[in-house]
Amino acid sequence: MPSTVASTAPSSPERAAPERAAPERAAPADVAPADAAGGAAPARGRRLVVPFATLALAALVSVVSLSPLNDAPFTDSPFDLRGLFVTLLCVDDPGMLPIVVAALVTVGAGAEHVMGARRVVLAFVGGGLVTSVLGLFVGAVETAFLPAVPLNSPPMAGAPPIAGVVAVAMAASCFTGALWRRRVRLVSFFVALTLFLYSASASDLYALVALPVGLAAGMISGGRRAALRVQRSSHHETRVLLAALTAVTAIGPVVATVWGSGAGLLSIYGWLSYDPLTLADGVVCVVSSSLAPCPPAQQYSELQAHAGWIAVLPLMVLLVASWGIVRGRRGALGLAIAVNLLVFAGMTYVFVVTEPSTLAELAVLRAADAASIWQTIVGLCVSALVPLAVAVTLFVFRRAAQVPSARGARTAFVVTVAIGAAGTLAVALAGTLALADQFGPRPDAGRLVATLPLRLLPPSLLPVESVQYVPLTPAAQALWYLPSALFWMTCLVAAVRLMLRVPDARVTGDRARARAMLERGGGGSLAFMTTWAGNSYWFAPDADAAIAYRVHGRVAVTLGGAFGADRARGDIGRAFVDFCGENGWIPVFYSVDDAALESMVDLGWQRTRVADEALLDPRTWEPTGKKRQDVRTATNRAAREGVTVQWTRWADLPFLDRAQLREISEAWVADKTIPEMGFTLGGLDETVDPAVRLMLARDADGRIVAVTSWLPIHGRAGVAGYALDVMRRRDDAMNGVMEFVIGAVIAQARADGCTVLSLSGSPLASHREAEAADLPAVDRLLEQLSALLEPAYGFRSLSMFKKKFQPEFAPMWMLYPDAVQLPAVALALLRCYVPGLTLAGAARLGARLRPNGREGAVNAA
Repeated sequence: MPSTVASTAPSSPERAAPERAAPERAAPADVAPADAAGGAAPARGRRLVVPFATLALAALVSVVSLSPLNDAPFTDSPFDLRGLFVTLLCVDDPGMLPIVVAALVTVGAGAEHVMGARRVVLAFVGGGLVTSVLGLFVGAVETAFLPAVPLNSPPMAGAPPIAGVVAVAMAASCFTGALWRRRVRLVSFFVALTLFLYSASASDLYALVALPVGLAAGMISGGRRAALRVQRSSHHETRVLLAALTAVTAIGPVVATVWGSGAGLLSIYGWLSYDPLTLADGVVCVVSSSLAPCPPAQQYSELQAHAGWIAVLPLMVLLVASWGIVRGRRGALGLAIAVNLLVFAGMTYVFVVTEPSTLAELAVLRAADAASIWQTIVGLCVSALVPLAVAVTLFVFRRAAQVPSARGARTAFVVTVAIGAAGTLAVALAGTLALADQFGPRPDAGRLVATLPLRLLPPSLLPVESVQYVPLTPAAQALWYLPSALFWMTCLVAAVRLMLRVPDARVTGDRARARAMLERGGGGSLAFMTTWAGNSYWFAPDADAAIAYRVHGRVAVTLGGAFGADRARGDIGRAFVDFCGENGWIPVFYSVDDAALESMVDLGWQRTRVADEALLDPRTWEPTGKKRQDVRTATNRAAREGVTVQWTRWADLPFLDRAQLREISEAWVADKTIPEMGFTLGGLDETVDPAVRLMLARDADGRIVAVTSWLPIHGRAGVAGYALDVMRRRDDAMNGVMEFVIGAVIAQARADGCTVLSLSGSPLASHREAEAADLPAVDRLLEQLSALLEPAYGFRSLSMFKKKFQPEFAPMWMLYPDAVQLPAVALALLRCYVPGLTLAGAARLGARLRPNGREGAVNAA
């Protein structure tokens, strides 16, 4: 099935409604219009940014300078309106003032851009005051009914400025397009939730309460109402979300350490920065240790106050893994899962096996806010389960990261870590034996060997019971702290190397062999899709030909027919069938053209038409005639409006252009009822290949308004033409922009000497002449499926759009051995396009589509 459909939408804006997102509510008159990707706003809106930012800065500075406002309330009642208003503009820590001002100015300027200055002020002041009242109420409920659960420090005053900033951001999200709406809300949610869980100050409670308050403020003031469904993410956006989740688990403990109040569910991570080695009136000891106990003393302090920063190194490994997940690296996902599982195991051992009374005693000795025993137990359990939940989430969505590691990269990583561990343990063992007199009590060889693996842990993570001897001299202390630091630095360097060694899809294993065969002998218009990730390859034993396939259940689904110099040989298909029989698979040849069908006619299998491919000859095609009037009109309009095209590659685009393409693509995916598909349906990830060409449309300001990607069609003499893959545009692009872009591609192909240009197929929208009642049962089923999916992906609308270019339509077929196997074949095809889809998931997908189908029918009428 050609790839234009699920990664593409019908491109004529006046006729192809399925491509467009759900219509936004009309913005009020004073709202500066902006497109889904944050387009330019009129100068009238921009002129108010500087005055508002200056006013906010002056108000904050002046209020902070009046220290009595921070120290004495205006009234005995925390619900005093004037006091709440002053608190909303007050920063009690001068060191936080630059951060708060920067956040207020940045968020305020962006919010004003999309919803106007008056709504920004309303969301900040009104939303802040409502947040104050609700926060005080929630704090009172926590104190009265949840004393045993560690949540946050009780709020004693109103909401701080950061809560107003969160309310403004959430309100502004109601006035943006789907992509930025989701990003703003997710970023705000992640930031607020991270601070609440790890820091847990009263201010963090207000930031969390400000999320729904700001959302309500945006909807009340005329913004788009929140849809009661999870917005779809592209594969790239899914990786961004997984990377964000991984990064939160890395940053959270640092937040708990630096800013933590000690009162939150995950504030217990702040204890990771404390060194168990303690100075009690100058004596090195360990609190609650049986072998090196602390004597009664007047003064207690940590032996090395900065030793806790060694525990940051494993968290930096997690940050490196999150960077790799964004890039789609499978090794990065595995690394993140492994580190989170190690954290889970360590937290379970250290904080669950260790008696809570030990932590309570540590809290008292360090003059911290010691939680009650029940609060400690709850915090310990939650802190141990969070990394496990993150690891499970990463595993469930592991298909989002499919880029394999470079050849030998994983081996190099494992060897490097193993050498680092062995070196660390050897240095620790030999050094401790050599300096045994400088430890107390003096360690013997048996005790050293028994506790040796724990020396790989950062010192602040050592369980108290495991510390059986303590370093007494500077040399012994260096031997105590440095080995684990060097080991985790080695792990960090190995992780960075693993992420930097990016494999080239053209030179990895079977894919390299298949690509060389394709470039040498050619194939059909779908053949280049066989180079995409996720395919397996069967190579003919005695011919220069191969077939790409995917196995789901017991069904092996091919991606097109054979490719290579000998692809037309009649015995290739039979040999693949025999190969599938040896493995117990049911072979299905999917989206094969007439030439491949002819070579496999001796199989005697049943066939059904699954798509029609639109083909053009760029050497003879001209935009003349009445039926091509739309193409000429679009070209003339583009000339008048200054819209131009650019024939390029992904690698040649600067960073800002790539960001624009991702915005266009994500905005298209975000509001879809069904997820972004794969198999024969490419997305933006597939455009990175240097062989793929892009035709971009830019408006008069140079902004990218539309993008199409073109896959090479190889012949025996090289690239013979191109096949359309991705086709996406902005909602505010010029009417007819896709007709203009494709017309420009035809001209470019003619100039390059190409002999064929494929507009790809229109799956489930074949040009059958028979009435639906006269079609075979399987064809009627495909017709019904086409009608069901039409509102989501516009198969039929796409087919009608391609008719504007007057192409020749060539059928594409599915060959299968027996109609009895069709249910299994259908499920396998669904899983090819949506990996991991279950029968229950398919049922839920159909239920979501049915209402849209009725709505689409009404709109069509």
